Amino acid sequence: MKFLFFCFLGLFSFFLSVLRAETVPVFQIENLSSPVSLDSLPDSSTPWLASSGDLTEEEIKNINLSNFHSYSWKPVRVPGNIVKDAPEFNGKKTILLAKWVKVPREKTGSLAVRLGVINDRDRTYWNGRYLGGSGKWDDPDAQCYDKVRIYPIPDRDVKYDKENLILIQIQPYFDYTVGVEQDRTEIGSATQIYKQFYLDEFTKLLFLMVYLTVGGYFLFLFVRRRRESENFFFALFSFSLVIYNLFRNQIKYEFGVPFLPMKRLEYAVLVMQIPFMFHFIRKLFDYKYLLVSKIVDAIQLGFILIFVFSSNIEFYNFLTNNVIQPTWLFYVVIILYYLIKKIIQKDRQAMYIFCGLLVVISASILDVLSTRGVIVFPRILGYAFLAFIVSLATILANSFVKLNEEVEDLNKNLEKKVTDRTEALNQSLKQVNSLKEQQDGDYFLTSLLINPLAKNENQSETILTEFYTKQKKKFSFRGKENEIGGDICISSNLELAGNKYTVFVNGDAMGKSIQGAGGALVLGVVFHAVLARSRTSLAKTKPPEIWLKELFLELQTIFESFDGSMLTSIALGLVEEQSGFMYYLNAEHPWTILYRDGKSSFIENELWLRKLGFPKNDQNFSVKTFQLQPGDVIICGSDGRDDIALPVSAENQRVINEDETLILKWVEESDADLNTIVDKIKNFGEVTDDLTFLKVSFLGAKNKADIPTHLQGKWEEAKNFAKSSQTQKAKEILETIIEEIPEQESILALLGQVYYKLKLWNLAILSLEKAILSRPDREELILLVSIAYGKQNDISSAITWGEKLFIRNPLHKKNTLHLTNLYWKSGNLKKAQSVIGKAWEANPDDGFLNDLKNKLEA
Repeated sequence: MKFLFFCFLGLFSFFLSVLRAETVPVFQIENLSSPVSLDSLPDSSTPWLASSGDLTEEEIKNINLSNFHSYSWKPVRVPGNIVKDAPEFNGKKTILLAKWVKVPREKTGSLAVRLGVINDRDRTYWNGRYLGGSGKWDDPDAQCYDKVRIYPIPDRDVKYDKENLILIQIQPYFDYTVGVEQDRTEIGSATQIYKQFYLDEFTKLLFLMVYLTVGGYFLFLFVRRRRESENFFFALFSFSLVIYNLFRNQIKYEFGVPFLPMKRLEYAVLVMQIPFMFHFIRKLFDYKYLLVSKIVDAIQLGFILIFVFSSNIEFYNFLTNNVIQPTWLFYVVIILYYLIKKIIQKDRQAMYIFCGLLVVISASILDVLSTRGVIVFPRILGYAFLAFIVSLATILANSFVKLNEEVEDLNKNLEKKVTDRTEALNQSLKQVNSLKEQQDGDYFLTSLLINPLAKNENQSETILTEFYTKQKKKFSFRGKENEIGGDICISSNLELAGNKYTVFVNGDAMGKSIQGAGGALVLGVVFHAVLARSRTSLAKTKPPEIWLKELFLELQTIFESFDGSMLTSIALGLVEEQSGFMYYLNAEHPWTILYRDGKSSFIENELWLRKLGFPKNDQNFSVKTFQLQPGDVIICGSDGRDDIALPVSAENQRVINEDETLILKWVEESDADLNTIVDKIKNFGEVTDDLTFLKVSFLGAKNKADIPTHLQGKWEEAKNFAKSSQTQKAKEILETIIEEIPEQESILALLGQVYYKLKLWNLAILSLEKAILSRPDREELILLVSIAYGKQNDISSAITWGEKLFIRNPLHKKNTLHLTNLYWKSGNLKKAQSVIGKAWEANPDDGFLNDLKNKLEA
């Protein structure tokens, strides 16, 4: 009877757990072809659920369908302030947010989840596995309460066609607001989510560049005409808006700047914006500076000083919401009073500014309400400011028309005959000049954005870089001659894996004048952004091959997002400053020229990458290497060096040069001097395209110690012992030699191989890595280092060295098999398939690779 009783009790518990599991709300995802929103919907049967409780990581890992309802959950709105839906969460130290999802099995690549802006720090789990987190836990200071959280989901942790639990442990900074407060929540392909994220943020940065240019333009007007101080205040307003939105941009987290200084500056700049706008309107319409306005301005200055000397962000927020923003009502009322008064007087300027200002004020109100958590709405002030710019442009256009009307009125007494004969010409000329002025203004503003990006910032003592740039399109704006085009040259310095490198790029964007300049602008912005990010301590540990690959993939992703309307060819390289060893790639750019001992030649003989932006361009990616000798010169140039129009023939037909090897002759005849090369090109014919050259000269000498004469005998003896497998004897001799000449590459290489055969992995790694520093071209040593790390179970380092060699040479079969095995051991089956797949695409006739590829796919 007892046995039957316990059986019945077990069956009852089992059915009870099943019944409870079925009551858990699960969000069914139909497909993942595009990111799927996880936001709360009205009357949704699968809401986000919130619970309080400071759970340990072990307790979180044990939450499942059967015990989920043992915790007290309450449906809440996401994104939104949890305290509004559940006031009992007010003041809680930690909050749990949970959502069950069922993921379909689709070939969408690795998944990622976007969790929006969380107040303040978080720890995010997927089926109990830790995905990532932001902010230092239990720290009394705010950490990152305006940061968008995106976490990749390892494929091995996804239960396809089954229930998956997203669990977010949140530690708020403010007591009265907590949760996913802004932005959106979604799940989808990691590639799509990250691509959309960076596209949105860089688009905002481009808007800020435009506003910065506008502010600079008005500041320039003030410098030229000091009496018109309204231009000065509008410039200050533009600059403050740019700085404020820059510190609202998510890219700020890429640079590792402490959170408190950013917030301090953000709040201080926010205080300035409305007063600057007030003074712009006051000076534009020439109103007096009243005493009450001076008092309110002094109060605003006091607020700024509080932000400078205080470090309490919660106090910042309280002061802004309850004191500062109410004082802005004074400014807004006075501004509207000034504008309405002028509108009643039928002032068109006031009418245009009023319309633009209404848009800005509406956007500001929405942003304030969003910041306070009253509503959930994206920040739009940075975009709405464009309406104000348009209103000012309309004012300038009306002023121009009014000036012309005054001129016509002054000349109305001229002889009618002269007026009749010249009226048509004057009208036509006015239209042409107006159109040209607008066009040249666009060119000028674009060139202002590009010029700071195209810089020769190389400061190496052993690598010399020189530029020559001549854009085809010339224009004149306000008396200044300038040029614009799609060619760009950039150089700088970088430290990777303990070595110093000179990095250079020569790019040629598709299209003429403004279209090409747009591509050059995008290339320059992304390139400098990656350089800035690469100077962080984390990026400095990357090998040059992996750094080049990541840079290329980022550029490719950005340009591919333009759907083929913006393609760019580039020659991109890294040169190690001591050895002169060069890592480079050529994406459908004219062949790179080597000038050595008075002779020139191309270092490429095949096309392996298409232009940036070409679909699936990354499938054939590889990095080429080249050893520069002292005195060698590398010259990269755009296709303007070949697109030369020959003198008109007797048949009056224009002929374009088709011989791409002519440039080699001109390089030799000019001794690689760029100005002389250009002169020879111009003497040969007319340049029909933008023309740029980037010259890289290696001035240093290799630091390679020779083997002294008295050690030659020991060296030969050691080599013989090594060949005859007497590795212990070879080791003893090589160790005595290395004590006298510790930096000799060939001795380090042989000693590292001897240590490798003796299975002394640590010693082998040390010797081989030193040898590779002097001879980075020796691929067999790179493979041995990777294998040695693998033997020590340091899979991460082994993969890094294996990837380093694979990026250079996908056809290296031993490394391909070794790297595949490493990814297999690490559990990354997709990476293993990718390595074999790329090796097989490069050599599809290899039966062994084909069999291994089929096994992995199975």
